[in-house]
Amino acid sequence: MSEFDFGAEFAAFGDDLKGVAYEGDHTMFVKKAVAGTSPKGKRMFTLTLGFKSGPHAAKNKEIQDRLYWSPESDTAARIFAQTLRTLGASQEWIMSARPTPDQIAEQITGTVFEARLKADEFNGQPQTRVTYRSTVSSKAATATPGGGKSASQAVSLDDEADAASAAAGDPDTEPATAGASASSNNPWG
Repeated sequence: MSEFDFGAEFAAFGDDLKGVAYEGDHTMFVKKAVAGTSPKGKRMFTLTLGFKSGPHAAKNKEIQDRLYWSPESDTAARIFAQTLRTLGASQEWIMSARPTPDQIAEQITGTVFEARLKADEFNGQPQTRVTYRSTVSSKAATATPGGGKSASQAVSLDDEADAASAAAGDPDTEPATAGASASSNNPWG
């Protein structure tokens, strides 16, 4: 009988044990979106993201991500708005329909999108950074004012997000990669 080898067991899992095993480009979908408030009082969406194809889909792997509404940063505002647009909730739809946060969460649930995943760290904890690149399909075809489908394509905001993250080095600050700026027109601001 051979001796049990944790090294071989860990190798079989690959990077899954690190929690950042999914680096690269993937087609993903929003399995679940929940509107809420962070412990610091910021409005947010907690997303459960699934993989549409490949070995991660076969194993039903998921990633958790959070999008924060952070009124103190213009960069965070653009990232938040672009992310919602990519997920099927455009600014035009939000301003005309005036949906509640729960209605926005419902709108983005099921959206299929192209993403780039990258290993990152926040407050000393490993995480996977999600860059929402472009919409593959969403409910927006029926929800966009005028009935037309909104063609969403993400602009790469990695450089701005990195700068915002560095500027927000304070451990009491929410991650800048998922924030946004509030306005008086915001139905949940």
